[in-house]
Amino acid sequence: MMALKELLARGGYLMYPIGICSVVALWAFIERFWQFRRASIDAGEFTAGIRNLIRNKRITESITLCKETPGPVAAVLHSALLCHGQARAAILEAIQRTAQFELPRLEHNLPALATVARVAPLLGLLGTVTGLISAFQVIEKQAPFIQSASVAKGIWEALITTAFGLVVAIPCQIAYDYLTSRVRSFAADMDRSAADIIDLVAEETHE
Repeated sequence: MMALKELLARGGYLMYPIGICSVVALWAFIERFWQFRRASIDAGEFTAGIRNLIRNKRITESITLCKETPGPVAAVLHSALLCHGQARAAILEAIQRTAQFELPRLEHNLPALATVARVAPLLGLLGTVTGLISAFQVIEKQAPFIQSASVAKGIWEALITTAFGLVVAIPCQIAYDYLTSRVRSFAADMDRSAADIIDLVAEETHE
């Protein structure tokens, strides 16, 4: 089996941008995965705890708890609690404003993964084209006495760049889909938790 170093060398200069794409994608995935792990909480349990605090008139304690808890769910509830005693429309506006801020933060670096998933196979395809062009140039120059070793260089370049472009793109697409599903899950948790808190705070404002 050919060593990885030799394979990379035979892939030609396009292996460099493909390699850069792989580094960017790995960094983006690790960064998002770590941030999502930090922000992950049991939204149902957390919201239930906040509701109990509000029912017991412990508003300050609930605000402090939300402030000290990481993640978008806590941020949305925090914005709602800060509007306690105000009109329902003001509470809803504060929640929407916070959600509009939190969603782009959740999606940070996801465009980089999506871009790599699209670009890496195109770079591999470009390598296929340049490799085949190189092979046919050799065939044209050496005809009718063609040396297979000279032609093989271009074919190697074509095959290796295509393979490595796919090797980078496929995990990127999987990672992007996974992280996007996590963003949707966070958004759903924010919506559910906010709806519960809006109802409760609105009731409180009329008591």
